[in-house]
Amino acid sequence: MKKAFIKHMSLLLILCCVGAASSWATIDVDGTELEVVDVHLHTGKTGDLNPDGKAFIISALPDFTVLYYPAVTSASTNPWSPHLGIKSQTEWAGVDHGVLLAAYTHHTTGFMTNKGVDEILRDPRNKNEDGTPWAWGMASINFDDFTDPGVAETRLDALASYFEQRRDRFIGIKLAHAHQAVTFDDPDYLGVYDIAAAHQVPVLLHTGSTPFPNAANLPEYYDPDGLETTIIAYDGDHGQPRVEFVLSHVGRADMRAVESALRLAETYENVWLELSALGGPVEIGLDGEPVEATEAQYFYVLEQILARGIVDKAIFASDGPQSSGKVKIYLEEMVAAMQGLNYEVDEIAQVLAGNFYRCYGLSPRR
Repeated sequence: MKKAFIKHMSLLLILCCVGAASSWATIDVDGTELEVVDVHLHTGKTGDLNPDGKAFIISALPDFTVLYYPAVTSASTNPWSPHLGIKSQTEWAGVDHGVLLAAYTHHTTGFMTNKGVDEILRDPRNKNEDGTPWAWGMASINFDDFTDPGVAETRLDALASYFEQRRDRFIGIKLAHAHQAVTFDDPDYLGVYDIAAAHQVPVLLHTGSTPFPNAANLPEYYDPDGLETTIIAYDGDHGQPRVEFVLSHVGRADMRAVESALRLAETYENVWLELSALGGPVEIGLDGEPVEATEAQYFYVLEQILARGIVDKAIFASDGPQSSGKVKIYLEEMVAAMQGLNYEVDEIAQVLAGNFYRCYGLSPRR
């Protein structure tokens, strides 16, 4: 993880001087123009970062970049900053649309409120050349003190209000159990899925371990195996409510969680795989012991997705911006990996945008 930060932040000072494209974003794969949606983008302000999480990031940076970190981070997480901002970065990468995430992960990485995301989505700059929104958003919920009397009801009502009033822009719910210290099978938190079912919005869930301090880095918090009972309860069969579960990071870093994610997507129609943050190697083996590995994890994940016949369940995302050029680099690496594994062009198109539109019930640009 530290090597990844160093790689991207070292490039930052060079790349931030490069202008981003201003025309409609697109990428070309074997002569075919493909649409791209990045379903995992973080926005916010430097001051909203958790101090411990910020210290972790800074500890991974080359000394010469530390001085510039506050200013550059503020610019790179601001959608509208010239060149460095998220919108410019996605255009430069060839990404047509992004999805901005609210996050109540203030104990580990930092936070971005639902209101803050809503303000960005309402901004008149949030549009592409054809008038479609450049970005949609996902709402989240604060789980602190959630079981105290009256707290859950109030926060669930607030969460539902974004889908009642802003369904044209808010398209899903974002949860991060490991960051929020909630196990996947805790029944006190099931009300979130009732809202998702009522408003027909998918739930994106962090899976896999995280390097950030203060996270609950135990399998019960990040291995989606613990989510299986909930997936079945919301599979839409026999009159039950239906929720689409999108497993972000495909269990990154821990092979036990990776295999759980792949198995669940292979087994259940309402489970999808979101491919962000897979640029690092696996760290924990199937036996739960640390392993030494160097290969990017997306090679194994993409290979297994193809072998298991679940390409139609895979959704591209970057977990960016993190630094200038991060979205572009990760997209290029993922496309190259799919080509190396002999994905057909139409399969790559599914991963880059088509599966997102099917999962989230939206219409593609073309």
